[in-house]
Amino acid sequence: MKLENIVITGATSELAVSLANKANKLGFNLILISRGKQKKLAPINGTIIKQLDGIDLSDESQQIVIRELIENTFHSKFGLIHFAGDFWTHKPLVHTELLEIKGMMNSHYFTLCNVVQAITPIMIKLGGGKLIAFSCNSVSYNYPDMIPFTCAKSAIETFIKCYGNEYAEYGINSLAIALPTILTERVKQEKPNGDHENYVSPQEISDIILEQLIQLNQFVNGNVVKIFRHSKSFYNQGYFERNPRIKRIDENGG
Repeated sequence: MKLENIVITGATSELAVSLANKANKLGFNLILISRGKQKKLAPINGTIIKQLDGIDLSDESQQIVIRELIENTFHSKFGLIHFAGDFWTHKPLVHTELLEIKGMMNSHYFTLCNVVQAITPIMIKLGGGKLIAFSCNSVSYNYPDMIPFTCAKSAIETFIKCYGNEYAEYGINSLAIALPTILTERVKQEKPNGDHENYVSPQEISDIILEQLIQLNQFVNGNVVKIFRHSKSFYNQGYFERNPRIKRIDENGG
């Protein structure tokens, strides 16, 4: 069964915009929720599109707003694609303020908890649904200079696994996608010497989500799917050779 209704949170990111545009062209009904202001997306072929700006997904009081919007818009099963989470700039832990560390966990993990608490009762009422959230390959590889970000993504993976077990009986399916480096404009600026031709594009990620992973499957639940493209530089260079701009502690007077 293919879901025809999708809620996208963190809807202003490059990945989310790519997904929304692709889903719109394919005729999905969309609810787009973001903290920042979105560009308006016009419905195609009679689809439903509702956009909600200025929503702090870590604020518990927003659960009511999110729940009411979904209940008033969708009357059949839907999927939640959770893109929310702040961008991470590689740096050592001792040069990272505690406020930024808390911000990583808040923007990636607590926003997911808050939104899923809001939408789970609706999914149960409608007989099921799909939850997709995003991890990172750094969880598997334990890269340096990424501790706050990687820990937040690890929490997302654990959440998805536990959630899949807890709500499978209600027909709810959950999945975490562990992303590699994505070829966005911001990443190209941060990694000017990166292996850009082997980075995965937002459009490719959108295709994976919509064409392969949005299907409901009661036997495949609570899993983490790792995405990567083979790169000679990745397998033949060390981490710091691939990321020459990263400054170590001794270079900063530590």
